[in-house]
Amino acid sequence: MYRDSPVPPVPEGKSACVAPMDIYQRIFEYTPDALFVTDQAGHIVLANAQTETLFGYDRSELIGQPVEMLVPPRFAAHHAGHRTRFTSEAHSRPMGKAAELFALRRDGSEFPVDIMLSPMILHGAHFVLCVIRDITERKAAQDELARQTAELRRLHAELELLANHDGLTGLYNWRAFYEYAGQMLKTAHRRQENATLLMIDLDHFKQINDRFGHAEGDRVLQAVASTLKATARENDIVARHGGEEFVVAALGLNEAESLVAAERLRAAVAATENMKTRITASIGIATLAPQAQKHETPRLLAELLDQADQALYTAKRNGRNQVCHFSRLADPAEAESPQMKTPIISS
Repeated sequence: MYRDSPVPPVPEGKSACVAPMDIYQRIFEYTPDALFVTDQAGHIVLANAQTETLFGYDRSELIGQPVEMLVPPRFAAHHAGHRTRFTSEAHSRPMGKAAELFALRRDGSEFPVDIMLSPMILHGAHFVLCVIRDITERKAAQDELARQTAELRRLHAELELLANHDGLTGLYNWRAFYEYAGQMLKTAHRRQENATLLMIDLDHFKQINDRFGHAEGDRVLQAVASTLKATARENDIVARHGGEEFVVAALGLNEAESLVAAERLRAAVAATENMKTRITASIGIATLAPQAQKHETPRLLAELLDQADQALYTAKRNGRNQVCHFSRLADPAEAESPQMKTPIISS
């Protein structure tokens, strides 16, 4: 290789007469990328100035050595196999076409690189031109961009969680429940299945706050929310309606099945442990039978919620810690005075 001074300026008025080979040699020598040539056995036969700068070797230490000396030990065996396959099926490989690559400096440090390979034949012998570009800064920028993107996704997920979930209990909030319950009603209509809403209200919750403080009240709400979520079916929609009220939307339950499901939830709440006082709940139920005609989902959902609320009020009025279905409100017994009524399902 030539490392002499640049081509001297041509005197004014005279034409340049520089051998093309001199130009090629200087292009190879002073290109900003590391360039070296390997023979068919993978030994370095030529290297430029940037190769010395990039890898920290004098070229006299590189010539005749296997190219694997510039590859981190953890990749050396794989690289040797890849080089053998490349030699047998030689083809040009442009920058940016390989997986994440790393090179090894003389001092043992690794750095990310991009590599271009170009096979050559000279006097019948096979060689490969290797162009090595240090992409440390680009890799750092890509890693930082990936980190920022991951952070934005995490923040977006947190915001979505906050938008759809109650901050205290982790259940769906009212806005999310309204959306998902509406979708459930559409599914019920399409499949011609029943849809059921259960309104759940904790009994005497104000007394818990008054006697033990709001911290204990929050602990009760969290425990009940966890109990409801664990007891409800996997596909049921469980949400905090507000205050000490919860709501559950269930697909496919008829009236009898909804009563059983509600009783199971009531019993689970009553069995809540490690509280400073016993916890009970009253539950109102409303069931929508399959309907042939189309309906306005928001209106239908509002009607079901109102029916479940009425049933809940009846359960409260009849002594609490019980369940009541809206359809039972039309029974003759429901027309009696509150003092004469008997709980439908009692604890």
